Amino acid sequence: MVKIPREIANLFNDPESVKVLVTLNESNVPHCVPIGSLSIPSPDIIAFAVIMAEETHKNLLNNPDKIVTTTAVKGSLSYQIKAKPKEYLTEGVAFDAFKQRFGIIIMDSGLEVKGVWFLEPLEIYNQSVGPEAGERTA
Repeated sequence: MVKIPREIANLFNDPESVKVLVTLNESNVPHCVPIGSLSIPSPDIIAFAVIMAEETHKNLLNNPDKIVTTTAVKGSLSYQIKAKPKEYLTEGVAFDAFKQRFGIIIMDSGLEVKGVWFLEPLEIYNQSVGPEAGERTA
C-alpha cells in the first residue's frame, strides 16, 4: 500500500476533474467507466459510490484479487492509481456521508446510492503531459 500525496488527492477530489475507473471481468476483459463520485477521503483510501456502476460493482465483487486502475484528468494534469478492492459498505458512517453528498444531486433522476466501494492504493503514476509522463511516483 502507498500513501497518496496531497496534490494527487486534490486532483481526484476536484469536482472539475474527470475520473475513470477500469475493472476486469472474470475473463480479464477491461471495463472502463467515468465515476464522478470517486474521491480520496484519506491518503490510504480511494472511495466511490455505486449509483449506476452495475458492471463495475459486479467485477469488483466477483474478482476481489484483480488490480483496478483509476485515473483523474484536469487539463494537462493527470495521475493514475493502481489499487485493489478493499471493502464494500451499504450502511454506516461512510455510506451515509456518500449518500448525503450525492443523494441530492441524483434525487431527481430516481437513482440512489446503493453502496460505497473502498480501494487500497498500490502504485501511482504521473500521466501528465510532459517529460515525467508514465513515471511511477509512489
